[in-house]
Amino acid sequence: MLIPAFQLHLTDAIQQRAVTVGKYDGVHPALTAATTGGKVFIHSPHQEQDQPQTQYLNINKQITALTAGALEPALGRDLLLVGTPNHLQAYDVHKNQDFFFKEVAEGVNVVILGIAGTCEAPLAIVGCNGSVQGFDAKGQERFWTVTGSNVSALALCDADGDGQNELLVGSEDFSIRIFKGENVISEIIETDRVIGLTPIHHTRFGYALANGTIGVYEQSVRAWRVKSKHSVGAISSYDLDGDGIPELISGWSNGRMEVRSDATGEVIYKDILPCSISGIVRGDYRCDGTDQIIVCSTEGEVRGYLPADPEVSGRQVEETAHQVAIAELSQRRQELLVELQNYDAQIKAAAGQQERGPGLPLELGGQIPAITKVAVAVRVSEEARSCSLHVQTNSEECVIRGVVIFADQVFEGESLFHYPNSPAPTADIPLKLKKDVAVMLLVKVLVALRTSAVYHVFEEELQLSRYAMYASSVRGFVSEPESYVTFATSERVSRLAMWLEHSFPDWSASAAGVGPSSDSLRAAFVSLRDGKPLIIAMTARAGGQVTIRTDSMELAADLVQEIAAYLAIEQLDCQADFPPELAAFALVLDRVDELNAARLKMTGAVADSSNVIKSMLVKAEDARILGNMPSMKKLYGRLMDLNRELVMEHEKRATNHHDLLEALRLVNTMIQRAARLRVGEPKARVVAACRQAVKANNVQALLKIIREGHA
Repeated sequence: MLIPAFQLHLTDAIQQRAVTVGKYDGVHPALTAATTGGKVFIHSPHQEQDQPQTQYLNINKQITALTAGALEPALGRDLLLVGTPNHLQAYDVHKNQDFFFKEVAEGVNVVILGIAGTCEAPLAIVGCNGSVQGFDAKGQERFWTVTGSNVSALALCDADGDGQNELLVGSEDFSIRIFKGENVISEIIETDRVIGLTPIHHTRFGYALANGTIGVYEQSVRAWRVKSKHSVGAISSYDLDGDGIPELISGWSNGRMEVRSDATGEVIYKDILPCSISGIVRGDYRCDGTDQIIVCSTEGEVRGYLPADPEVSGRQVEETAHQVAIAELSQRRQELLVELQNYDAQIKAAAGQQERGPGLPLELGGQIPAITKVAVAVRVSEEARSCSLHVQTNSEECVIRGVVIFADQVFEGESLFHYPNSPAPTADIPLKLKKDVAVMLLVKVLVALRTSAVYHVFEEELQLSRYAMYASSVRGFVSEPESYVTFATSERVSRLAMWLEHSFPDWSASAAGVGPSSDSLRAAFVSLRDGKPLIIAMTARAGGQVTIRTDSMELAADLVQEIAAYLAIEQLDCQADFPPELAAFALVLDRVDELNAARLKMTGAVADSSNVIKSMLVKAEDARILGNMPSMKKLYGRLMDLNRELVMEHEKRATNHHDLLEALRLVNTMIQRAARLRVGEPKARVVAACRQAVKANNVQALLKIIREGHA
């Protein structure tokens, strides 16, 4: 349903996910891509005949991000944005000059253009190591927020349906966060690092993961997903069939390009390139008034596609739908035939058994009783320090031969098969959850009679609580952590008790003696991972005060967000103190200062050495021209020594840069946790105040903001 429009074979290799199209003269689109060796090529097929079609920009640094767009609308043409490990460059291709050159200490991982935060002008939105920054056309910072992990994908989409675009941020901690301004309004946990995001239609957006998974979300609800053994090179969207709703387009490492329905994930069109796909972009590359989908491969092959005629596309869609329906019916027919054959075999086996021994009990060839049922539940044990899935049949005659569990983010490979050595009516499958996440477990239980080889499969679904790895203390007493967060609320104690029962499967309000009229509550838990305590308490004093005591600031922030969402609290401020983590954070801030000072010192030393090399090179060449060989040899020997020293200094600078990025990521992570201890306006206030304190290098103010929410 796509028609090949053009095909190019460029001589340069194309870096993955570093392809864009820009109108640098305001009229004609030009394909732009990063190549190996720190270069950018610009292919402009509409240049005048005396002008070369391909231009090169020597960035001389590793290119980490590339995009083009109207950052300054008054210019009437696009600017090229190039990201490197520590700089963002806005380049005016038409005038062949820099528009601005901005140092980004936290690194540049990905760049898009759009409107973010309260700024109404277009911004260059940069995904960094633990933060997102927005720069205007003058290179001034207009937007800043924290993400808690390295940003690996960005997109703008109206994810909540309010008519305004939100910022989608994919990160290396397997999360997709939806930002409205500086605040996270939704967070989606995936199974691997997010490497691609693209808006599709209204509240629908596509995503790609490092493990070869692509899919579509409708707001925060997954519509579909598929997984491949190949890695994803690029994703985009395009209205293939002319119905006004774009489809999801993906490019893979095996050279396969697929167009899938945004609603079902069904493959509508596919093509194969001879090598891995590095980028998929849209643009009117032929200047005929129609956008083409432009697919680029890593070896420089470029293919453009146009949608077919709507009538032809409609017929093809109808034919494809008929073919799919016939294929599904054929598969269902085959399944029913196999099932019928099994029933026939069971009846024959039962008849043979009755003939051999009329007095023997009739097992119908292994068929289990019709009233057989299976129950599944999660069990938590503080003594055994374990969480397990308990599966049980309601008949002693039936045993469990195997259990298959499907769940995201819980098992390696997203599934687990449990095969009991001694089949019994019950089975306990240990669940080792590495992180707190709420998932739906799809459980398939293989049940059979003790002497039968015929299995019957029961399917059950079970919602696994996010805090299933926390056991309620039987004694009700655990050592009280010194770290805490406390906040006021007008909610009743019984409402918090309802949330505890909903979130912690091992806690019961009745067992804890909490009733509808109770004016206090204390719930003590022990982590099944490390044995650390967690205490959640509430009193009716001052209208209601909730205190969470835990040594983990991240866990406390998660609990605050969960409680606020359950109780529909829109504005929440708090007092918090986490002495061990804040002490470690102060050391990180000192480390940042040391690394910055060392970086500036090494930069100055390298600049001095470069000047010495330039002057010495001129003297050496003068000596060569004058025939003074001894002097020339001496000077070139000195140049070799200086070059060796420069290489060593470069290695030191690279190590310093890596350590600085890691330290800054820890700083951003701490700011994010401090913000997540609040909700609504206090949360945004903490982010803004922390940013100002970091810029002013005011450590004491930063620590005070984390504790109290303001400077």
